[in-house]
Amino acid sequence: GYSVTADVIFFNPSSDYVVLNIIDNELTGLSYVLTDIQGKVVSNEKINSIHTQLSLERLSVGTYVLKINQNNSELKTFKIIKK
Repeated sequence: GYSVTADVIFFNPSSDYVVLNIIDNELTGLSYVLTDIQGKVVSNEKINSIHTQLSLERLSVGTYVLKINQNNSELKTFKIIKK
């Protein structure tokens, strides 16, 4: 089993970010892809830490999809709404 959680934290429009918490430290080969609702990739990075902070401050208001991948296969998907 695996466990990946994403805590979405909104302080104010200029400092929005998402914190990814990887509960299972056995997980390796993790990365994330953040896309807009049309599927255009906004950012993607390897996940090297149990707590990964993604800044949303440069993104336009709208809905985004955050996919967590392990060795290029999809592990979990989150929907993020930037207000």
